[in-house]
Amino acid sequence: MTSEVFDTPRPQTLPPAMPDSGQARRPRPAAVTVIAYLLLMNGGGMVTYFMLFGRHVTSGALQLLEACGYANFFIAMGLLCAQRWARVAYVIAGTMGMGCMIAIDAPAQGSLALRLLFAIPAFAAFLYLLYREDARLYFASMQAPSPSPGGRRRIGACLYIIAAIYAYWCLNAIVLGITEIYPASLHRDKLIFITLPIIFIAEWVGNTPGRLARASILATAFALYLVQMFFYKYVSPYAVQMGPSLWQLRNWAIAMNGIAIALHYLQWSQGPRK
Repeated sequence: MTSEVFDTPRPQTLPPAMPDSGQARRPRPAAVTVIAYLLLMNGGGMVTYFMLFGRHVTSGALQLLEACGYANFFIAMGLLCAQRWARVAYVIAGTMGMGCMIAIDAPAQGSLALRLLFAIPAFAAFLYLLYREDARLYFASMQAPSPSPGGRRRIGACLYIIAAIYAYWCLNAIVLGITEIYPASLHRDKLIFITLPIIFIAEWVGNTPGRLARASILATAFALYLVQMFFYKYVSPYAVQMGPSLWQLRNWAIAMNGIAIALHYLQWSQGPRK
């Protein structure tokens, strides 16, 4: 009996199975990140607007637009976390936003036509980017395990988020056109340069590759947001009443597009190393 116990071969402990390379968590496409950032900016702008002027809102279309603004936050987080439902929610929210735009701007036929001329192609392009092959593989790898970032990387990411929120706050006054109501906020946009040392510190602390890619993604999201808001305000029948904030918005849209193009060129010229 004893000899049988000792002669029995010990069960071999197999190493943990490694996930298949085809099932590994795929990197998030830059286009998905830009769309998510743009949703966060649009949602923040709408929520801020309705917090300031919501008591004057009586239209059902405007109230539905406010609900879409809150939904943008959840959709953006879903896109950043590779949640498949976020793409479907984006289609639904985008269609509802188009309907609200038509209902609100129906009396101003010229303004509505110009807005739709910008909004429909942009919406179609974003849908294509969310459903093309690299995005499909990214959302399909939702269940795959992802490596846990280290402490320095977490701190760097938090600093980067703080810098982005601060830059958004600096530009928010001229984007919403509230400088006529709050004159002290007219030159708040110049404080955006404080974000540069914060981003440098975030990159030094995080010490992760892809610096140019992160900067170009953030600059592209801001550029698209500013161009969109300037175009919508410029074709608005109330553009004459917006004063200098409209032209400040134009200048920042041009500058941010120049920065985004320069960063993309640097990223392309240096290849995948940065």
